[in-house]
Amino acid sequence: MRKMAEANRREFPIFTQKVISFFIILVGIILRLAQYIFNRSLTEGEAALALNIVQRSYAQLLKPLDYVQAAPVGFLLIQKSISSLFGANEYGLRLFPLIAGVAALFFFYEVGKKIISRQSLIIGLVLFAVGDHLIYFASEVKQYSSDVLIALLIIWLTMLVFNKGFNIKYLLLFGFIGGLCLWFSHPALFVFGGSLVTMFLYILHKRSYTKIPGLAFATIFGLGSFVINYLVTLSDLSQSKNLMTFWQKSFMPLPPTSLTDLKWFGYVFLRTFKFPVGLSVYELFLAVLAFFWGCFLMFKNKKIHLLLIISPICLALFASGLHRYPFEGRLLLFLTPFMVLIIAQGISDIQLKLKTRSNFLGLAIVCILLVQPVLLAGYHLIRPRAPEELRSTLDYVEANWQKEDMIYVYYASLNAFLYYHSRYGFQTQYVCGIESRSQWAKYYYDLARLKGNKRAWFVFSHIATSQGIDEKRLFKSYLDILGEQLDAFQAPGSAAYLYDMTVDKLLDRAE
Repeated sequence: MRKMAEANRREFPIFTQKVISFFIILVGIILRLAQYIFNRSLTEGEAALALNIVQRSYAQLLKPLDYVQAAPVGFLLIQKSISSLFGANEYGLRLFPLIAGVAALFFFYEVGKKIISRQSLIIGLVLFAVGDHLIYFASEVKQYSSDVLIALLIIWLTMLVFNKGFNIKYLLLFGFIGGLCLWFSHPALFVFGGSLVTMFLYILHKRSYTKIPGLAFATIFGLGSFVINYLVTLSDLSQSKNLMTFWQKSFMPLPPTSLTDLKWFGYVFLRTFKFPVGLSVYELFLAVLAFFWGCFLMFKNKKIHLLLIISPICLALFASGLHRYPFEGRLLLFLTPFMVLIIAQGISDIQLKLKTRSNFLGLAIVCILLVQPVLLAGYHLIRPRAPEELRSTLDYVEANWQKEDMIYVYYASLNAFLYYHSRYGFQTQYVCGIESRSQWAKYYYDLARLKGNKRAWFVFSHIATSQGIDEKRLFKSYLDILGEQLDAFQAPGSAAYLYDMTVDKLLDRAE
């Protein structure tokens, strides 16, 4: 009995950690499901990709996408298949990102168990489960949620190879699955490449030269998969002038030639903690400190693990310097689990050191890091994110629609409008606005095209701000000159205004 009691005491902490871990994972699932079920409107960027998925055949998805979009061909084919089965509506288009977001929670737990300490894992799981951008992109039509899952899958496979002593069977499994992942995630190349570099260096360090042939086979398979993928899809993508122009400011200066270039590194490093990691300015200093301390600890005790999760960051930076991958926000979401692991390891060790002096200080330091992300996740559980509710705006327009009405669609709303307009009774009666951010006066003359219409709706979403000017307000000031407002509707990130454009305000003022 005494031995059984002692065994139970030894097992209880592990059991408790498992229960806590899976409770945190359950909370993460609930947060992602709540955002998904809320069923917000598609944003302009989502709608642009959705139009490609809906309008194209499977074969046409292999060609460069319209509307200045880019996505891995494997992801597009999955999205096409799911939308064909469940409908090309918001729920159908967001189902795969949701599944990926939920699966990533479990893979993060499995990877974390092998890379960081038990106490660190609890902290890391909380940060990962409540991460604002991880939750949001699990209900985004785009590929960023699956990027995170695939990154964790590759790291998990790499750890499996290490645990199995570089057995040829597991090396080939790593090469096969890793090579396939390159078709489903663009940044998977950085994670796969980083894993290969880590394994080669480990083998050379241990002088286990007999394991090189197996790793070479895995490398050849992955490299062959990448070459075919490049010839089929990526070569056209890398030559897209529109995409290069759009992301121009997101490429690392290589080499840095000025003080401004050097500032880029500091600014981008700090910005990464906010987006994609999801921390705010209030815990930024502590997060940066924990990150550096975590790197130091892992370099001291777990060099291979540190190299494994740092190398994708370095490779992504290098690709950015070559103008092949923007180092920016949502495109870096796949790096979030790696940064969270390091931060969690660092803050856990800081907490243990402070705990020896004061339990309160030890607890406080962890709370400072976690309280804002947890509270924000709780707030969004009650009020889910809804950045551009164009669908609500169009619902209002339809409810108040009259036979002779016209619609003017703000240029930055066009893709979302095209996705939604077939649901309504005004399919063909719309005018698309122009983009003229450098010459605002042209907007006035563009709006004047609707002069003479008794009832004209002006629909806005994805509203641009340039040089501090909100274009919706600018448009409205012009409309107040050109006509008389009859009705208005506001939704998050969207609006509609009904104007009588037969009124001549200038003539009235002259009289």
